[in-house]
Amino acid sequence: MDRSILIIDDSRHFAESVSELLSEEQWAIDIALNGEEGLRKLSERRFDVVLLDLKMPGMSGLEFLQHLESRGMQDRNYVIVLTGEITIENAVDSLRLGARDFIQKPAVVEQPELFFRRIEKGFQWQEQRAVHEELLAERKRSVEESRLIVKSVGHDISGSYFSSLMLRLRMLEKNFQKISAILAEADPITPEHRAEALRLSEGGRERLADLITLMDFIKDLGNKLKHLGEAISSDGKNMVPIDLSELAQKSLELFAINKPNIVVRREFYAGELKILGNAEDLNRVFMNMMENAVRAMPEGGTLSLHTYPKNGFACVDIADTGIGIAPEVQDKIWRPDYTNWRGESGTGLGLLICKKVVENHQGRILLQSAPGQGTTFTLLFKKLSPRSKTL
Repeated sequence: MDRSILIIDDSRHFAESVSELLSEEQWAIDIALNGEEGLRKLSERRFDVVLLDLKMPGMSGLEFLQHLESRGMQDRNYVIVLTGEITIENAVDSLRLGARDFIQKPAVVEQPELFFRRIEKGFQWQEQRAVHEELLAERKRSVEESRLIVKSVGHDISGSYFSSLMLRLRMLEKNFQKISAILAEADPITPEHRAEALRLSEGGRERLADLITLMDFIKDLGNKLKHLGEAISSDGKNMVPIDLSELAQKSLELFAINKPNIVVRREFYAGELKILGNAEDLNRVFMNMMENAVRAMPEGGTLSLHTYPKNGFACVDIADTGIGIAPEVQDKIWRPDYTNWRGESGTGLGLLICKKVVENHQGRILLQSAPGQGTTFTLLFKKLSPRSKTL
């Protein structure tokens, strides 16, 4: 990691001397000769450690710390007060205003190793802060995803799909009531009565088929919620060495494309392409992505599966020549409240499940797509070496 230090001191000679001393550690050093310049540099880029003089003309070190606090920059900067004389008063004021440490300037000369250790402590603090912020960001993303899942599923079940289901049930009920009335009142049953009863019966069968479609959607939604729960709660257990090419080939065989206008191209790596994974979970990912690929080619096209090693990764490309994904929505496709299949019983959960499963395998998904030119999803997993063993 490129470790960086900003020295803020009005003495150019002292600042340059400290810079020369620190540069021996291969750290990136920058200098500001007053507080205003220091604030500007901190607003332009991030520094791991700030060495701050207290007594400077214009803006003092304490005033500099006050400006950091007012700008909301206090929590992400590790400030070491570097001053000629430390008093109880300026030490307390410095720590109260957000400084993390302080050291006297003579100690830089007399005890350079101690000086270096204090700076190293700042680097470690920044590393821990970065990890903490990443965890907070991940927690925020998880909470937001959960909120969107609940909102999306609630909208689908209690909103449009529930309304559609109830409307079809009501229409079906009316159809059967009309048929019963015709049969009860018509004596004898004329050809006209028989034709009306048949028409109503046919309409009832159509609505019954619609109901079955809606129930299939609700069943699919339930299954995907179950799979999403498994993906979110996965602890990485039950993973064994599997060959990515063999798994992709088996998934393609199970998918069983029966559309004559879809051409399938297979290009599987001939050598060993082992990863550590759960075959059932990954098979679900491949099936979902192949299903999306076929749906993206309503007029026909080519579905391609390609496995290969690259830079220590085992990779699989799942590509189609379909409608493609517009650039402005490519970041949205992983959201639980977004689907390209609105009106076609899309749940919006499929790609989110794929993303979670791949991340549980310490992998990642790359996307290349353009409207009218098709889409390629590339899944990358850490490739096991031939001598790798699992406990």
